[in-house]
Amino acid sequence: MLKLRLGHGLRGIAGSSLSLYFLLLPSLSSAADLQPHKAVYDMRLSSVQSGADISDVNGRMVYELSGSVCVGFTVDLRFVVRSVDEEEKETITDLRSSYFEAPDNSQFSFDYKTFIDDFLAEQAQGTAEHHSSKVDVDLSGPDEKKFSFDGAIMFPLQHLHSVIDGAADGQHFMVSKLYDGSVTGEQLFEATTVVGRKLADPLAQRSDQLSLPKALGMAGAWPVSIAYFNLSDGARGERTPDYQLQSVIHENGVTRSMSLNYGMFELEGALVELDLKPMVHVSTCGSSVALEEDASAPFPGAIRKEPLR
Repeated sequence: MLKLRLGHGLRGIAGSSLSLYFLLLPSLSSAADLQPHKAVYDMRLSSVQSGADISDVNGRMVYELSGSVCVGFTVDLRFVVRSVDEEEKETITDLRSSYFEAPDNSQFSFDYKTFIDDFLAEQAQGTAEHHSSKVDVDLSGPDEKKFSFDGAIMFPLQHLHSVIDGAADGQHFMVSKLYDGSVTGEQLFEATTVVGRKLADPLAQRSDQLSLPKALGMAGAWPVSIAYFNLSDGARGERTPDYQLQSVIHENGVTRSMSLNYGMFELEGALVELDLKPMVHVSTCGSSVALEEDASAPFPGAIRKEPLR
């Protein structure tokens, strides 16, 4: 049976350890303004190595970012994949996740579930808090546990900010530690990020299948490659990444033209639906204008009802 850990790559584009000061810099001071949006991607098998026991993989990913820089952001993600082995046995992997980050990156709450053929295979729920030199994690649900990770560690949207800001500053190589609560909630990842030159045409290098909003063509974009390494597996010596993500990311946080490389096989994602929501700027926080413009609340049940093509 093919068991996929498919959520981490799209939950947050990882960022950089630019310096201890920048790592702990609140999002409110970040140059990147994230735009609430809902994006739908069709996923298909683009390559497979010999011996992988895979004949086909296809699916759909739905990513929804809601909230604002004033009150914090929520990410809801659903990733459903149908895989078929060489004996034509079909497996459905269904990852459902939701997390929230405070506007100053101080707190992070998460709820992840992975179903395989309707069986709950993995889940993680809990909260994490930033402190001056560590992150404290409190797991809830069936596996209650408290522990800490030492050092400068980023949460997913903090990573997203840092990659966009680093790219805008001309940085092409970044490394940082990332905690996103995924898998069992006890994993710490290292993200090695390579950023290409800013695209002269923000809508170049397209694999999408729709007419993109004109606003997206005005938002700068960079090709980004990120390798994710599990630092909690006890491995020593030269490491191989759990997987690698290649994508084009816009300065407003919208991701497109992606591929996920899991070593034995690679998935390609095409953007097939994009709904941009109103953006709230930090200058309006605390005013009635900010409250009026914040029309990006998630639609209850919308993520759960997305069909698998």
